[in-house]
Amino acid sequence: MKNNKIVLIACGLLAGLTVQAQEEKKISGFNHIESVATDGKFLYVADIGKNLTPEAKDGDGSIAKLDGNGKIIEQNFVKETLNAPKGLAIDNGILYANDVDRLLAIDLASGNKLYEISFNGMTSYLNDIAVWDKNTLYVSATDKSKLFKVNLADKTFSEVTTNVSIPGINGLFCSKKAPKLYVNGLGSDNKPNGVVGYINLNNNEFTQLTPLEGLYDGIFVDDNTLYFSNWVAYEKKGVVFSMKLSNNKLSRVKISELIAGPADFIVFKNQLIIPGMMDGTLLFVPIKKESHYVN
Repeated sequence: MKNNKIVLIACGLLAGLTVQAQEEKKISGFNHIESVATDGKFLYVADIGKNLTPEAKDGDGSIAKLDGNGKIIEQNFVKETLNAPKGLAIDNGILYANDVDRLLAIDLASGNKLYEISFNGMTSYLNDIAVWDKNTLYVSATDKSKLFKVNLADKTFSEVTTNVSIPGINGLFCSKKAPKLYVNGLGSDNKPNGVVGYINLNNNEFTQLTPLEGLYDGIFVDDNTLYFSNWVAYEKKGVVFSMKLSNNKLSRVKISELIAGPADFIVFKNQLIIPGMMDGTLLFVPIKKESHYVN
């Protein structure tokens, strides 16, 4: 209860520091979208299925292909039977998708599975994916609060051990310039005690960027700005924050309504494209880069 109050109070205090947004658009008709990715032209969305059972091998998941405006081109783009697909990433003509306890590599041209890497026995909640290079991915296992480094060349993986635990590690985003892996956490024991920060990949040390805790999910870096989403609670109370990485100034993105589970989002064509996981919506929020911050 204490953490909930802290999160809600912090959200209220930050309400005046907003990213301006106009002409929002919401697309409905999905079940439970957990992630969205783009190849620069099309959008791909991972739908857990009719039942919000992210760890169940029930075969009712799907990945849809949309045009850049959100119009559905193929409801079931991936030909493989999917259970509860979550994190997506695209690199070199391959769509990578986490599905419960396996990492799938999908041919972007055909939607056919190329191969899979099994994490059976290690986790039942593979979540986000971040691409480092053509042979290396990072994936989060939220249920175990673990991070794995995947070698695509030999289809193996190893755990990345950080100096401190990141409760319910969830969202991932690689910054190759630093090198840093930006991460956040959903928290532990159903409490909003997740954190936001980055892992220095030279020594695997974690640095927390804000004392604000929450139920964090999506994370993305664009134009030297870190965006991250906070469910706040398991109902329609979700928000998205932005942080200027030059000074760690925190702002709340101005969105016309709270989001029911803001999950793994992207920035595409100056828009935040945010899944509403709990109500099956996809929200497009234009961002004006010249007015991100209020002094």
